[in-house]
Amino acid sequence: MSKLANQAQLAVARVAPQWPLPQWVAVNPLWEYRQQPLTEVAAQWRYCGNVALTMSPEFYQQHYEQGAIEPALVTDDMRRQLTQLSDTPRWQNISHLVDRYQQRRRKMLWHDEVVFQISQSCGLFMQFPRRFQGQGKDSSLYQHWLTISRADRGIETLMDEADLNELFAELPDSPDALFEACEQLWFGSAPSAAAEHYCQALIIDVLGWASALSYQDRQHGSQWLLELLAIRMAWDYLLWQLADRTNQAVFEPIKQDFEQQLRDSDDAVAAIIAQQQSLWQWQRAYEQSQLSALKFKPAADADRNDSPQLQAVFCIDVRSDRYRRALAQAGREHGMTVNSKGFAGFFGVPLGREQGDQQIPHVPGLLQPSFFVRQQSPDKSFKDLLSRSFNSPASMFTGVEALGLAKLGELLKGIKGSLDTAQFDADAEIYHNGRAVTCEQLAELCAQALTGMQFTQFAEHVVLVGHGAKHSNNAQRAGMNCGACGGQTGALSARVLCHLLNQSAIRQRLSEHGFAIPQATQFYAALHETVTDDIVWLSEDVPAQVKQTFASASAQLQQQQPNRATRANHWAELRPEWGLAGNQALFFGNAGRLADDAVQGRSFLHDYDEALDADGSLLTALLSAPGLVANWINWQYYTAVTDPQRMGSGNKLLHNRVANDIGVFEGNGGDLRLGLAWQSVHDGSDYVHKPVRLSVIIEASEPRIHKALAQAGDFNQLYQNQWIDVYRLNPRGELCRLQHQ
Repeated sequence: MSKLANQAQLAVARVAPQWPLPQWVAVNPLWEYRQQPLTEVAAQWRYCGNVALTMSPEFYQQHYEQGAIEPALVTDDMRRQLTQLSDTPRWQNISHLVDRYQQRRRKMLWHDEVVFQISQSCGLFMQFPRRFQGQGKDSSLYQHWLTISRADRGIETLMDEADLNELFAELPDSPDALFEACEQLWFGSAPSAAAEHYCQALIIDVLGWASALSYQDRQHGSQWLLELLAIRMAWDYLLWQLADRTNQAVFEPIKQDFEQQLRDSDDAVAAIIAQQQSLWQWQRAYEQSQLSALKFKPAADADRNDSPQLQAVFCIDVRSDRYRRALAQAGREHGMTVNSKGFAGFFGVPLGREQGDQQIPHVPGLLQPSFFVRQQSPDKSFKDLLSRSFNSPASMFTGVEALGLAKLGELLKGIKGSLDTAQFDADAEIYHNGRAVTCEQLAELCAQALTGMQFTQFAEHVVLVGHGAKHSNNAQRAGMNCGACGGQTGALSARVLCHLLNQSAIRQRLSEHGFAIPQATQFYAALHETVTDDIVWLSEDVPAQVKQTFASASAQLQQQQPNRATRANHWAELRPEWGLAGNQALFFGNAGRLADDAVQGRSFLHDYDEALDADGSLLTALLSAPGLVANWINWQYYTAVTDPQRMGSGNKLLHNRVANDIGVFEGNGGDLRLGLAWQSVHDGSDYVHKPVRLSVIIEASEPRIHKALAQAGDFNQLYQNQWIDVYRLNPRGELCRLQHQ
């Protein structure tokens, strides 16, 4: 394998996956760089793709002047350095250099045409898998692109280059041959870092498709992402040859600039690291100032309900924070003592759903389902089809044309978004490794879930509350559902676990695992609809007092934000809810210690009691699972603010679904878009999400925390390399920043 081919393999391995739209979940787009210090990664991405991982100097200056950054955290040197920052160097691909030196006037820029042509080819390849992904010479993505490009006379005409088709015919016929040719041409004596930066820069040019194909490769064992990199490199190789053949006045400065940056790329990254040091100091000051608004009570003052009548387990989604507080107040109004818990929304049950020939995971993206529920494919009603036809702006008008003017009234009133309540029959079959599960296996599964939730006693009424969002006109609406449930709602997990925990045979075996569930205790499943704050009951025979208590909590929240149902049901609404915007902290501890009601909706609250975790294994598991999911969510929102152009998906109004829902275009072309839409982080006048890295706050002793960190490898890498911050909450209610060991 050539050196360049090896660097190409390393580059594609560092691309984080982006899930297709039906399972779209939040992803840290820099996840595969967690082993490196954040400051180094930020410099590499700024150099290779002009991607910003901090805010601009003007942002920090403005927030300092407005009092959003505490003066005590800012030094005179920081203020002086902020005014002296200059432009940073940037790697230039061949397409960029051609556009710089070639006077194209009214002609399309080469870089734009390259990205557009690659994107359209990838879309065609994924849209018609039976035609292009079977056997034969076009079965690989590279061969598919090469065949199309050699046959397409339109590019030559569009770009007004008579030699283009001849050069396409001379391109190497495989990625390996292409890498070998490019290494001989450019990298014979260049340092390996230059090849690394070049491959990274090429991937960032088509980062949306790279992320989508990274997911496909992980699912199918293909090498489409490596072939995508080869395609992007082939375009540079072709443009180099074209300039050399047709315009020496252009070719010579291109050659000189490219060779110079091959020699200087390491120094350029080092210079950016030094230059960005001041920005990271400002970022730290900004984050600490935001965290100071989070207040905690002393341990002795924390609210405790030792003998509750109602226990409710909510997903740790930040939107559940507000509901838990409202439910506690509603309980007091209705004379019912309520104790709520926070736990990951799949409730520790690694489920998937078999629907026809599909397997739909209901687990966090980093996990695989261990158990599958088999059910029939649901009937597609006319209303379901209508709702889907109005799912994207591009399809609204064709939907009206197809369905006729009779449906115009529904269009104007708005088509309700759908909410998956995951029908589950009592006699539905659950499989593990292709076999029907035994009662003992199910009991062990329930025991694992109850251990994670740290149940020591059971109220008469226990409600498992999943969540989901009801959106219209939002291609990315799965991302507003439950990230712990793979972009689905939490309905299936809540239904299945309640069904199992109500069975007497399961309870008998659970007693052998240390869980004695009283006969009077009944488990109920519910779904928190996060746009309207309604509760959808998934169980029958729910006691009236329980329903009334939840209804009062919903009404309390709805009074604070009226007309939310209208926003949820109207296809023209761009901001039905803010989702997880505002997230800043993950708290493992007694949620009753969080004191300040003014910061609701900014924290993931996962209940944890160190006294019930004798060996610390539960804390390790919490850091390794919910801790990583929260990091993915936080960094998706963070990067959508620091660089919305590259790491966000633009204007939701212009989204068009692409290639069997693999992702979205903004408009009808360009790269596949990555990350959150602008409307998910900005209200039209200001950001609704504050760009802060996740602060993980743990109510436990320092030795226990360090032990858990040492055993939670991926989470510890994030912590050691400053992707997240970790604090210990002491008994006095003070946050103590954990010291690195």
